[in-house]
Amino acid sequence: MKTGKTKLIVVLCVVGVLALLALSGVYRIDEGQQGLLLTFKEVTGYKDPGLYWRVPVIQTVEKVSTSQIHTLELGFRSSGVDASGSMSYTDVEDEALMLTGDDNLVRVEAVCQYSVRDAQAYLHEVQNPDETLMLAFETAMRRNIQNKELDDALLNKQDIEQEVLPDFQSMLDSYAIGVTVREIRIQNITVPTEVNAAYEDVNNAKNEKTRKLDEAERYKNEVIPAARSEAYQMVQEAEAYKAEVVSQATGDVANFTSVYEKYVLDKDITRKRLMIETMEKILQNAQSKTILSADSELLQLLDIEGGDASK
Repeated sequence: MKTGKTKLIVVLCVVGVLALLALSGVYRIDEGQQGLLLTFKEVTGYKDPGLYWRVPVIQTVEKVSTSQIHTLELGFRSSGVDASGSMSYTDVEDEALMLTGDDNLVRVEAVCQYSVRDAQAYLHEVQNPDETLMLAFETAMRRNIQNKELDDALLNKQDIEQEVLPDFQSMLDSYAIGVTVREIRIQNITVPTEVNAAYEDVNNAKNEKTRKLDEAERYKNEVIPAARSEAYQMVQEAEAYKAEVVSQATGDVANFTSVYEKYVLDKDITRKRLMIETMEKILQNAQSKTILSADSELLQLLDIEGGDASK
């Protein structure tokens, strides 16, 4: 009887152990997760959300959240909450310092948010996915900054964000890392403190140049219209003078032609008429008029003003 009871207890114990082992093999993949079933550390199954069973000891399960948003920090690291309740940060100068296309240094602080879309690729295609992501993010950012001039990099952060995201995603796809880049946000792009004074001098010089150009443009807009107006007035006056001279010359020619025609017909009469007309013009404004005649042997004098004649 004792032997039978002993056997029964052993059987029950074995059954219990087997039951516990069987129950320990039950696992669940929650919503927003992907599961990988590994047999002797080799991936042998891909599990969607649901309830499953694995062979204990022989098989293991890896779960990866596909809904969780992960964050990469470039140029700085969050150090946690300080005594005042504010988030504190630590600068990472080796990452932050970048060279622009016009050979200027800038400090770049940026954040990348991503999620895992393929658990197997994320965990098994790349040896160290977190480090690979960080290096790829830094490479994509440096490549973009190197194609920007200093002012462009400082003023157009949103354009840089939009350009880096597809470049970074394309790089990750080539690595087959199974990650989707959700957003890239540049926190700050500044000039390093060591060269800030020199940058301010350059910026002030550019502003002065712009001011001088604006002044020159305003002066140009004032002077050119005035010069054009003056030139137009001079042209109009010249045209009027030209018309007047041409008209006068035309009249003189017509008058001369008329006189010449009469002169040809009767030279003596025309000659006397011309002399009389000339004398009228000469004597018209004379204050005192005296005529001397030498037609005879005696000198004859005619005092026109007094009305008397003497010999």
